[in-house]
Amino acid sequence: MTATHAPAETPLNVPSSIRQIIQDACDRGASAVYLQVGRPPFYHLGGKLLPQEHFSTLGNEQFHHYLKELLSPPQMKHYLANRRIEADVRIHGFMQGRIDCRPTAQGTEAISLKGIVLDGPSEEIQKRGTVYGMVEDAFQRGASDIHIQVGEPPRFRIQGKIVIQKSYGRTTPTQFDEFLAEVLSPSQLEQFKVRQELDTAILYEGLVRCRVNCAQSIMGGAMVLRLISLEVPTLEKLGLPAVLGYLAEERQGLVIVTGAVNSGKSTSLAAMLRHVNDSYPRKIVTIEDPIEYVHTSNQSLFTQREVGLHTQEFKEALRAALRQDPDIILIGEMRDRETVDTAIRASLTGHLVLGTLHTRGAVNAFKRLLNFYTPEEQETVRYQIVDALRAVISQTLVPTCEEGARQLWKSW
Repeated sequence: MTATHAPAETPLNVPSSIRQIIQDACDRGASAVYLQVGRPPFYHLGGKLLPQEHFSTLGNEQFHHYLKELLSPPQMKHYLANRRIEADVRIHGFMQGRIDCRPTAQGTEAISLKGIVLDGPSEEIQKRGTVYGMVEDAFQRGASDIHIQVGEPPRFRIQGKIVIQKSYGRTTPTQFDEFLAEVLSPSQLEQFKVRQELDTAILYEGLVRCRVNCAQSIMGGAMVLRLISLEVPTLEKLGLPAVLGYLAEERQGLVIVTGAVNSGKSTSLAAMLRHVNDSYPRKIVTIEDPIEYVHTSNQSLFTQREVGLHTQEFKEALRAALRQDPDIILIGEMRDRETVDTAIRASLTGHLVLGTLHTRGAVNAFKRLLNFYTPEEQETVRYQIVDALRAVISQTLVPTCEEGARQLWKSW
């Protein structure tokens, strides 16, 4: 490779993040960045490859730090196994481009980064962070939720308590619009503008999955992100009783998990399904709004559908599920009469149906099911529910004495 030397500037320390080099390259109009151990960064400027001597030479440790910033965990695993990779890369909320990483003829590791496109956040959003930055921060601090609202600083829910994050400053209308553009697709943005509310989910690869709710309020836009682990938990890890595993092994019937909002109902159900997935050859269909835990088929075969993305309504997806030869059907929320009616019928005809209700206590769950029907219908439906029902799990989330930990307690 032939490189033309530019005038040397005052040497600086090696930047702590690849973001600083990429931003500097884009500010100088570079079309590509070249990094090699033992040399300063090079920029492709005006058809020439020029060393940027205002940066120090790269050490091996710093080189691999940059590589981890650019590559996702699966990409990093591929590189370590093959010592080379050519792939699209993205730093969420910052840039995307194309990386070619392989050793030089002398065996020195090198990165070529081309097609760099910055996501273009405003100066204010750079100072206060992107949604992805907040998710990273919240995850490291053990938060379960992030609350963002125009006119207010972000808040994290930690150990069940809302904690103000003053370091981010108050969210402006312009900044909130940029947050929406970062999280939502163009079609979702249009949908949000029309309906003024939206539920979706977003995956931050190698970090967490987030359930996202966007809404308009009297103060302006509001967004709540629920952080969901990428690893589906086991019953043992959650400290749940073994009887939940036995219930998940049932061949037919209706099992309801009930409790207040944010009490961990979906997490308990995910652990029950993992128990089946690890042990039994079953067909499992889940219908959620939106999908929270993503299951990988193991012993069981999973079909996961999201309301609004893969189907329009719970009731329509549930009717379709009955024609998909399922052994187990998970209903994210039993929210209307037709869904309840189909769930009961399915549980009486050879399927195990798992669902959630927002009620307090097992008895109230039974009453809630009956209230979907008219007084004249309730006597008949009562017998059907008794025949179908295998268990009602009433759940409360209780903070432990240990900071950052939570414990689920159950009653039946």
